Amino acid sequence: MKKIILLLMSLGMLQGCERDISGTQQFVAGVKLSKGIAIEPMPQPRPFEHFEYGASFLRSPFVAPQQELTIDALSQSRDCLQPDIERSKSLLEAYALDNLTMRGSLGDSAELWALVQTLDGDVYKVKKGHYLGLFHGKILQVTEQQIELVEIVPDGSGCWVERSNSISLNSDDV
Repeated sequence: MKKIILLLMSLGMLQGCERDISGTQQFVAGVKLSKGIAIEPMPQPRPFEHFEYGASFLRSPFVAPQQELTIDALSQSRDCLQPDIERSKSLLEAYALDNLTMRGSLGDSAELWALVQTLDGDVYKVKKGHYLGLFHGKILQVTEQQIELVEIVPDGSGCWVERSNSISLNSDDV
């Protein structure tokens, strides 16, 4: 409030210096007559169109999906080879064996570890008993030149069969 009073007093003093204020009055009149910036009118909203969800035979997108009868559920009831679906998977089980490369080995004859590199460039240590690959591949043996493993692959009828596989150390990569 004090600032406003001081401002008005200073304006009054400035006007007091000059008796002819016709120039100021002309300026004010010109500003009042001039048009301001034209503001475009707001666009009219489109009319609301109701959409009726008519796919009642499909799953509702607003309800979480229920567990369906899958091959795993079907194969659990059969009396044949099955993977352990309760086992927590390792990071290397997210990669196909083609996307894993053996880069070397460490350790001694009692316990030999293999160095496995992913396509992302990450390197992991694995040993006998670890899992890798998409088909529940369990490492049977690690040598200085290769990793031997057994995978469990579906046979198409709800059962699974064992398949031997290996990842070799490529001499070009060393």
